[in-house]
Amino acid sequence: MKQVVFLVDFGMVSHGLAPLFVDGHATEIGFWGFSNDIIRRLTRLNELYDRQVNWDNPNDPTWRISERDRNEFNALLPFLVSEIQIALGDKWEIVLESQPI
Repeated sequence: MKQVVFLVDFGMVSHGLAPLFVDGHATEIGFWGFSNDIIRRLTRLNELYDRQVNWDNPNDPTWRISERDRNEFNALLPFLVSEIQIALGDKWEIVLESQPI
């Protein structure tokens, strides 16, 4: 069984990358053949993750992600990992490295 690391990072999906790493390398989102629903949820998860930073002033020490966005990210993360595991079948094992925020 092959392993794939699930690790959300800033701007991945908007640049065509899935938060799935094989042998330490990010993979293109199209590589996996995911449904539009999974891609939509991956996009949303990455958008929420990106909200941790004030992109107008990345060094802003007072910036905080909203509680609503944090809760949505934390609920969506395990759901999406399970959904992707089902889509990948038994040929891949997901190693979850992303943590709740």
